[in-house]
Amino acid sequence: MKPLFRSFRWRLAVLSALLAGLALAGFAATAAWWIRDANRGRLDGELRAQAQRAVIRPPPREGWEVYERTMQSLLNAHESADLLLLVTDQEGHIDYRSPAWPAEADPAQLSWPPVPPRPTDANDNPPPFSHDRPWPPPPRDHDFRRPPPRPDEYGRRPPPGQHPGDHPLPRPPPSSVILTTLNTSVGAYRIALASSPHAHLALGVHFTVIHQNMAAVRTAFLIAIPLALVLIGLGAGFLSHRALRPIQRLTATVRKVTAQGLDQRIALMEEDQEFAELIDVFNAMLERLERSFMQASRFSADAAHELKTPLAILQGQIERAIQDAESGSTQQAQLASILDEVRRLAIVSRKLLLLSQADAGRLRLQRAPFNLSAALDELLEDARMLGPTLDMTGEIAPDLIVQADANLLRQVLYNLISNALKYNLENGWIRMSATKSADRIEMMVANASPGIPAADRDRIFERFYRADPARSREIEGFGLGLSVSREIARAHGGDLLLQAAPDHETRFILILPADYRFSR
Repeated sequence: MKPLFRSFRWRLAVLSALLAGLALAGFAATAAWWIRDANRGRLDGELRAQAQRAVIRPPPREGWEVYERTMQSLLNAHESADLLLLVTDQEGHIDYRSPAWPAEADPAQLSWPPVPPRPTDANDNPPPFSHDRPWPPPPRDHDFRRPPPRPDEYGRRPPPGQHPGDHPLPRPPPSSVILTTLNTSVGAYRIALASSPHAHLALGVHFTVIHQNMAAVRTAFLIAIPLALVLIGLGAGFLSHRALRPIQRLTATVRKVTAQGLDQRIALMEEDQEFAELIDVFNAMLERLERSFMQASRFSADAAHELKTPLAILQGQIERAIQDAESGSTQQAQLASILDEVRRLAIVSRKLLLLSQADAGRLRLQRAPFNLSAALDELLEDARMLGPTLDMTGEIAPDLIVQADANLLRQVLYNLISNALKYNLENGWIRMSATKSADRIEMMVANASPGIPAADRDRIFERFYRADPARSREIEGFGLGLSVSREIARAHGGDLLLQAAPDHETRFILILPADYRFSR
């Protein structure tokens, strides 16, 4: 299984979620700052308004304790210590002080705002003012069609039947309010200090009130942002999966492209322009590849087929010329050398014809029960005669029967043992084994050798490839034996592999199905 982040689809989904997360985090930080600033502004406005109203009014009849509890509810101060209230007269005598008022906050040390001058009329007389001034009596011609009167900015409401426009309301006393921060041992308070001609009033709220309001906002963000990221990631994964569907179809088609499947093409089904161009280019490449491969395969098959008859005729004529030549003469030796080269060409021609048939999927097998154990025993005896100085051992299970083409399978076995003999070390060794499992038979041929370089291991089955060109000139061969052997093994439903082995050892594994029964 591929690592998660090597998948473009999931990488796109994760990157989309990360970018969205950064955007949401920036939005959350900005929104939190804005909400905090708005809450603080609202709190400042509420403190200013309540302090200004309270300082110009007479003391509440029910007492300042009830007023303090009312302010706690109005300003969302859930704890009694979260709200401070202080009321003094102009001489500094305390009328009321909250139980939670910090001892280090001396009322005399507070920066009370100055009382603004009282406004006067044209004769320099102050306007009338009294907290208890009665409202004028309602007029006799009261118009009940008027809407009910609304309170003014100081909360005063005229008696029923009277409206502010009918008679002027008494002017409230002048007052001034400032906002400041009071730092104490129990934390910071936002304080509104109000002054009027007859009193000073301090109304404050602990900053935890703002923090409590922000806690709900933070909780909402902590729940909403991860959920949004998950939804964005899943949505990006789904969209990328749909967007990459043509690539998946392209990959599936490429997997089917083999020597027998070059006719594969990808159908266009309302693809995007970019993918449509890619699919057109890929289909055109497959068409060129199929045409080139068919031409090369046809040339190899035609060449091998056309050379077969002339080489056979040439071989027969040379054999007759050798018989007619004087025994032991130079002419006979030259003809024998020519005959060897013709035979080599005939072998190459047969192998090329076999490979071209395998490439085209036209390799016909004459299957019959084949005793692999007996064939390996015979091959091992022949190898002992061809390599008398080599140490040869075999562990071959008895009665290994496969359904195979005897001639072709013998060619595979001969190629393997021939390579083990040719590429062995002086006074080396050969190990041969054959075992049967539930569904297959494995044959191993190992021999002592200088080893195959890592760069050559992947190319060992290429046609006409020989790992050591300098040494290969001294050893008979064309570089086609392993290629032909693997094609024959695969045609039988098996495979031929170069297995990893210790240094100074080469090991090939031939795999055949234990019961290979089907017809083409």
